[in-house]
Amino acid sequence: MVGNTLTDSMKAHLTVDMEGIAGIAHEDQTEAKDADFARARKLMTDEVRAAIEGAKAGGAKEVVVCDAHDTGRNILFEELDSDVVVIEGTPYDLGMMAGISEEFDASFQIGYHAMRDTHAGTIGHTYTYAFAKLRLNGVLLGESGLSAAIAGHFGVPVVMVSGDLHAVKQAQALMPKIVGVPTKEGIGLYGVKTLNPRKACEDIRSGAEEAMRRVGEMKPYVVDAPVTMEVDFTRTIMAQRCAQMPMVERTDDKSVKYQAKDVVDAFRVFDAMSMICSAARGEGLL
Repeated sequence: MVGNTLTDSMKAHLTVDMEGIAGIAHEDQTEAKDADFARARKLMTDEVRAAIEGAKAGGAKEVVVCDAHDTGRNILFEELDSDVVVIEGTPYDLGMMAGISEEFDASFQIGYHAMRDTHAGTIGHTYTYAFAKLRLNGVLLGESGLSAAIAGHFGVPVVMVSGDLHAVKQAQALMPKIVGVPTKEGIGLYGVKTLNPRKACEDIRSGAEEAMRRVGEMKPYVVDAPVTMEVDFTRTIMAQRCAQMPMVERTDDKSVKYQAKDVVDAFRVFDAMSMICSAARGEGLL
């Protein structure tokens, strides 16, 4: 069944990032080349397992997990319950929300971080480091808001967000009824006041159970179609290159606009922009 209708076979979708996991303070820790990466994967996996346990205790019968960080090859999925489906690897259709559909009753965001330029939002960014700001129909969104909008396109409500306190607050500003589970508080771009990982997992497990039990109260975050997408980049060359895409309009030195038929259309163009920006990084310093 879709959205907030309680059934005997509720289905939960988990989208999981790494920068918002308890104990993570620097992007170096989240990269495979770093010596701390194996530890970061374990911390991430433990929080995912806690969320799954809570969701099941709250009534979820099926759980699908999208490994939504970087290459999508982070979660130690052999440590999860054998009935859990994991989506890993990239590229994904729908990005961080790969696998979402009308079949789900609830969406969970685990290990999420704040948007770029959030005061004290640790490792704050939106999708990649190329994007400074993203607006859909005039509303400023980070990764949490974008994921919620994609879930909302399919009629699925976000029921819980865990991660940096600043990310939780940004999510609750859009969706006041969701369960927020802060596992750490950013005190600078590369500084956190963090829960012990065991405590973070306890809170996530409890929060996920509560969220699943309250799914009937939650409403999807819906962005009305058509969707005006406005994007600000961190570098001029990125806006210049993305403005060469069909129907993308250059609006300022580092800004473009695209009129999308719906959120999924907007996201697919946004995702293509990220790939163009990746290539544009090699064109110079400006």
